[in-house]
Amino acid sequence: MQLVVDANVLFSALLAKGVTRGLLFNSQLELYSPEYLLSELNEHVQTDEELKEKLKQKKEETDTVMHELLHQIRIIPITEYRSFIKRAFEISPDEYDTPYFALALHLKISLWSNDKGLKKQDVVHSVGHK
Repeated sequence: MQLVVDANVLFSALLAKGVTRGLLFNSQLELYSPEYLLSELNEHVQTDEELKEKLKQKKEETDTVMHELLHQIRIIPITEYRSFIKRAFEISPDEYDTPYFALALHLKISLWSNDKGLKKQDVVHSVGHK
């Protein structure tokens, strides 16, 4: 199964060795994310005090886990899905999720997110547990 992975899925996997982390390492899944994911992760890990508190691990451990998680995902440059940005902006309930929607539209696959707000549209199928 192919899925576009939203950043909140990676945050869930960083926070706990649970189902989400296990799924990210499932060889049956082909995972994709826009290059925007890298800046979003970096920004939150560096500046989000609430996230740092929830991580309850040393920075080195967080970096190692993040590296391992990112190794499971194909990062796609914006040049490959740029033509879908306008449509994605129109349908995305949150402008910050536009790159994920654009990539899902480009690849014609579902979006994996734990943000139930993303289900407020019916163009891109979204999967997740929240």
